[in-house]
Order: sequence, then C-alpha cells, then structure tokens
Amino acid sequence: MEETDVDGFNLAYALTHETFIDAVDLLVPELQKRGVYKTDYAQGTLREKLFGDGARLAPNHPGAGYRDLKASVL
Repeated sequence: MEETDVDGFNLAYALTHETFIDAVDLLVPELQKRGVYKTDYAQGTLREKLFGDGARLAPNHPGAGYRDLKASVL
C-alpha cells in the first residue's frame, strides 16, 4: 500500500466460494497484524457514518413519511 498506493482489494469468484473463506481466515488477520486493515467497526448506523445527521431521516424529509406504513394503512 505504501509503495504502490493501492488501498483496496477486488475479490471475484475466480475459483470457488472457498476463496473468500481463505481471504477471511488467512489474509485479513495478516493485514490486521500489519496495521493496514481495521480490527473494529466505528459505532453508528451507515447513515450516521455517511452524513453525520443522526440515525434517522429528518421529520420533514419526504422519506420520513414511510416510517410507519402499517399505522397509515389502518
């Protein structure tokens, strides 16, 4: 990563599904030991991580009206 500026991997179904198991069981721990792969996830929802505006849509957002569809049908 430091020499080539590569910052990720694209894994494809090149061989079999065991390839992914090998990546998780063998590659990830080695990358973690080298300090180039995270060992924990940051707290929060994806929305919070991307936008930082809280875990839910703002009440005035058009999508917020779909939160409780069951109640609106009754």
